[in-house]
Amino acid sequence: MIFAVGTYTFERDLFQFVTRIETAQLQTFASEIEDYFAEVQTWDFLKENPRMADLILRQRRSFDENLIILPNVLNERRRFRFSFNKNQDIERPGRLYLLDENLEVVIGNETILNEISANQAIDMVLEEQFILSPINFENNQVGTLALLISERLYEEIDLAFARSNNQTLRFSAIAGLLFAAIISLVLTMNMTGPIRKLGRGTRSLISGEFKTRVSIKNRDELGKLSRDFNILAKTLDKNSESQKQWLADISHELRTPIAILKSELEAVEDGIREFDKETLQSLTHEVKRINNLVNDLYELTLADLGAMKYQMREMNIGSCLKEVIESHRERLESSGIIINESIDTEVSFLGDSYRLEQLFTNLIENTLRYTDSPGKLEILLSENKEKILITFNDSAPSVDHDVLDKIFDRFFREELSRSREKGGAGLGLAICHEIVEAHSGEIKAIPSDYGGLSVQITLPKGVS
Repeated sequence: MIFAVGTYTFERDLFQFVTRIETAQLQTFASEIEDYFAEVQTWDFLKENPRMADLILRQRRSFDENLIILPNVLNERRRFRFSFNKNQDIERPGRLYLLDENLEVVIGNETILNEISANQAIDMVLEEQFILSPINFENNQVGTLALLISERLYEEIDLAFARSNNQTLRFSAIAGLLFAAIISLVLTMNMTGPIRKLGRGTRSLISGEFKTRVSIKNRDELGKLSRDFNILAKTLDKNSESQKQWLADISHELRTPIAILKSELEAVEDGIREFDKETLQSLTHEVKRINNLVNDLYELTLADLGAMKYQMREMNIGSCLKEVIESHRERLESSGIIINESIDTEVSFLGDSYRLEQLFTNLIENTLRYTDSPGKLEILLSENKEKILITFNDSAPSVDHDVLDKIFDRFFREELSRSREKGGAGLGLAICHEIVEAHSGEIKAIPSDYGGLSVQITLPKGVS
C-alpha cells in the first residue's frame, strides 16, 4: 500500500516536473520562431517546407542559401518534435503544432488534431489538452506554438529516472517492512514476556499462593503494573497471615475459659468438688469471660465489615465522659486508684454517645487491669477552635517504647505471661481504635508523666 501510494505520488510529481520543463522549452522555441517570422513575415515557406521548423528549433543551426547543412538533424533525439503529415521516418508522432493567427495548422498532423478535437471547438481543445506559447510580431499575435500534453513518459532519461526511483521505493519498502518486523518482534517480546509473567503470577494468587512475586524490570506501564501486582500479593499475604493469626488467637483465648469450665464441671460430676456457691461463682465468672470475649469479637467483626452502627447526634461529650467516670469511681477507689479529672462539661460534639461511652469505659478498664495499687488516673478534656483533646494518664507500670505502636493491635498484651484475669483478651484497646477512627479522630499512646501510660485522643469538632 505504501509502495503504491509512493509510486503514484512520484509519477504525478514527475509529470508535473516534466511539464514545467517542456513549458520552459516551448517558450524558448516560440522565441526562435518569432525571430524567423520577423525576418520573413509569413508562414508560407514553413507550410511548403515544414521540415525546416526542426532546423529553426535547434540551438546550433546554419543556413547556406536556405539549405540544411546538418544532415543528422532529423535523427537527433529530442524531448518533443513536430507532428508531420508523413511520419515514416519518425519513431512516433510528434506532439508539437504550429498554428497561425486563425488557429489553423501551419505545421502538424491535421488528422491527429481533428481526432483529438472530436468535433469540439479548437480553442477549447487547445486550452484543455495543450501547452500554449503565443508567437507575437509588432504587438500582434501571429501564431501559436502548441504542445500536446503527454499522458505518459516517452523520453529515455525520464523513463530511466522513473525506473531508478521505483527501485529505490521497492528497496525502501522492503527495508521498512524488515525494520517494522524487527521492531514488532522486539516490542512483542518486551510486552508478551511480562504479560505472561503477570498471567502466571495471577494464577498463583488465585490458587492461594500469596507469596508469589513477579520480577519485571520494565520502566513502562507494565513495570508499574508488576510493582502494583507485588504490592497486592504482599497485602494478600499479610492479610492471610493476619487471618490465620486472628483465628489462632481466638482459638487460644476461647480454649482457656472453656478448659476451666470443663475441668470444673468434671470435678463436680466426679464428686471431687461440691457444687456449692463458690463453684457456681467460678463457673459464672468463666462464662462471663467467654461472653465478653465473644461480644468484643462481634464488635470488631462489625467494624471490619463496616456494619458497626453509629447514631451520630449532637451531644455533650464532657457530660458523657463525666457519667462514665462516676460509674467507675467506686471500683477505682476500691482498687486504690485515685482519680483526678479536669473536664469541660460544656463541650458539644457530633458523635455516637453509646460508642463513646464504650470507648471511655474500655480505657478505664485498661487502667483497672494494669495499674499497680496504690495508683493514680488523671483524665483531661479540653477543646480549641478545631479539635477536642481527651487524655487518660495513669501511673506505673508503663509500656516499653518498642511496643507502644502495637498496643492497639488485636490480642496484643505487653506481658504474655500475665494471667487472663489481669491481662484480658487484648481487644479493648483495639475496639477503642475502631471507635475513634469511626469518629474521624486519632488515638495514640505515649509514656505518662506519672510513670504509666498516656492515651491521647483527638476528635475533630463538627465531623461525624
